[in-house]
Amino acid sequence: MQKIALIDIGSNSIRMALYQIDDQYQVQEIQRYREFVQLAKNRTATGAINSANFQAGIQALRKFQTIIKSHRIQQVVATATEAVRKASNQSAFIQTAQQVADIKITVLTGQQEAYYDFLAVQQSCLQADFLFLDTGGGSFELGVVQQRRLQQTGSWPWGAVNLFDLLQQPQQLNAAQQSQIRRLILTSLQSISHKTISHLVMLGGVHRCLMEMIGASPATWLTRKQLQKWIVKIINNSLAENLKLSQMEPQRAPFMPVGLLPLATIMEHFQVQQVQFCRNGLREGILVEYIHQLKHQQTPFLSFNLKDNSLPKS
Repeated sequence: MQKIALIDIGSNSIRMALYQIDDQYQVQEIQRYREFVQLAKNRTATGAINSANFQAGIQALRKFQTIIKSHRIQQVVATATEAVRKASNQSAFIQTAQQVADIKITVLTGQQEAYYDFLAVQQSCLQADFLFLDTGGGSFELGVVQQRRLQQTGSWPWGAVNLFDLLQQPQQLNAAQQSQIRRLILTSLQSISHKTISHLVMLGGVHRCLMEMIGASPATWLTRKQLQKWIVKIINNSLAENLKLSQMEPQRAPFMPVGLLPLATIMEHFQVQQVQFCRNGLREGILVEYIHQLKHQQTPFLSFNLKDNSLPKS
């Protein structure tokens, strides 16, 4: 039996989940934690994580290390995505995390991030053919799954915070700004074969917040029409109006409108008809691979390849 801590260093939050794995490879979640640090917000002119956010991120990791020690965790896997991936002071952040918090960080590529999303979604989605979309603060990842095999992936630096900053942090989106972002997203999608795919699975904080406002449970299929009503409302609302919506997270409210534009554009582009939210995400995908490697005594960890884009065999 062993305990593992999975840390996900994102653009808005740093999250940690603790798990216990028994000798039959059955998993029990112990606890989840989140620190809202916004590493991607207000980057410097050189593209660096600013000093305040840098220190907030390191302090969050120090706090997590204290928790890790109190739970006597044997294995720690910490991964970072777009905010650290694109930061000009990436090396300094990684080195400081190692020196101050005793946490070693692996920076994922966009392709790796999409792959782990795929592994996570496969645990709950029964569809054979579907799209998945993970919109974070720094990037969004899109995958095409056919016959439960990952056929295409893409990762673009157009997450909610990055788009919000690109538009100079508007209090309300006008029609021209909405069109600008939709064109940007459609240009990004040119690398993905255009075909009609009726089902889409959403991941990420922006989509979780949307589903909480709608009042829909994870894994519940909603029609495109049901989602569009809410998306149009949030995109066109002012910040003050969105803050009044039930279940809207105040810290997420400023960039929710622009953060929903990738979803709205992709649903239209691929003629999606049914959408559901997946509670699993990057950490759960990494956990799938970790358990697979435990069973087969494979090392080192995070050494996957994309030659066989199917779910790892048990």
